[in-house]
Amino acid sequence: MTEIAKVGLADGVLYVEAERLGPEQDLEGIGDRMPDLSGVTAALSSFAGQLGDALHRAAPDRATVEFGCQLGLDSGKLTALVVQGSASANLRVTLEWAKSSR
Repeated sequence: MTEIAKVGLADGVLYVEAERLGPEQDLEGIGDRMPDLSGVTAALSSFAGQLGDALHRAAPDRATVEFGCQLGLDSGKLTALVVQGSASANLRVTLEWAKSSR
């Protein structure tokens, strides 16, 4: 079930759509606490770093990366959902190499 979760940021509040991962329960189980976004940002930062390393090794002349993830709400914590049983692509990578003129 998808819900709107309010997430506290340093400079404000962000509202995100999140899928409940745990057993069905009222939102009152979370209390007045706002879910923490730091786990999601740390996971995405690590993912981006590893992807950047792989692109550096491939050494394309041009690279485009589109990344999408969904957020899940589990025990009051937000989790990045990268893989889900759907037909939509969550990661699209385009690499281009220019032909060298010889």
